[in-house]
Amino acid sequence: MGTQRRPRFAVGLTGTHLVQLVADSGSPALEGLDGLGAAFLALGTDRATGEPGRTTLDPSVSAAALAAATATPLLVVGAPQRDHPYNLARRIASLDHLSGGRVGVLLAERDASAPLDAPGREAWGGARLSGGAPLGPETTRDTALVLRALWQSFPIDAIVADRETRVYADADRIVHIDHHGVFDVAGPLTVPTTPQGTPVLGWSVGTAAEAAAAVRLAELVVGTAELVPVEAAPVVYRPVRLEDAAGPDGGGLDGADLLLLPDPGTPLDAVIGIARDLLDRGVVEPSTGSTLRERIGLGPALAVLEGARPAFARAPERRAS
Repeated sequence: MGTQRRPRFAVGLTGTHLVQLVADSGSPALEGLDGLGAAFLALGTDRATGEPGRTTLDPSVSAAALAAATATPLLVVGAPQRDHPYNLARRIASLDHLSGGRVGVLLAERDASAPLDAPGREAWGGARLSGGAPLGPETTRDTALVLRALWQSFPIDAIVADRETRVYADADRIVHIDHHGVFDVAGPLTVPTTPQGTPVLGWSVGTAAEAAAAVRLAELVVGTAELVPVEAAPVVYRPVRLEDAAGPDGGGLDGADLLLLPDPGTPLDAVIGIARDLLDRGVVEPSTGSTLRERIGLGPALAVLEGARPAFARAPERRAS
């Protein structure tokens, strides 16, 4: 029987922490976080937990700034309450290119930083762009389906850039996703597949209904042991409050990996100190690898667009005169 590995760990950062780090990209705190060997930094976790601080910064904007200043992969919190799936897919794919394959998304049903009054209670309503759709596991699931398909709709090796034939891309391989659900999205995405194939698709769950949907679709699920058994999804992380992480077992007992969740008011030095203590005590182990998928031990995404309709009609061949 092989030796069971110690849990990996990741570090959550609230909007308050993101404001501090982006304001000073050369800060010792950022260097300290980057030196921990965390599997990833989860950006904007207070948006998913429902306890936002008084100051915040959009997680995807933060990722654009931090990708150049850190080698640690980044998991960006996003929610259909604020983000339309097409826009979210495009931003996350662009960030994955920018970072060299170190980005994924962590979906949440609601964004605690979105307005509380109508239409902020509906999907896409938090951005005040439309009436949206009812929030719930089905809407989050639909968002995940759209993201996964869009990220595969434009294979990067379809770009041939042949000057002699004047062919930029093999257009037959760029496809529609033809998704009809809570959201109707034809596709394709205008961003090609990324250095890790597709960004990692994560989902943070807080209810049994969310968990039931997430384990059938997400590659990485953040949830308690009561909601998500460790074998239920390809990668499972337990949400652990920072004060619980300081305990003897680091807040984890079942072999799942750990996502450390500080409060907005927790100093970054304290976050780094507790993570280092867990490493020193052998409670967790550092992660290695250059891409996010490598850091969390995740293989390529499941292919979902076999036989999809080409997005561009092939030009008729010219007859020789």
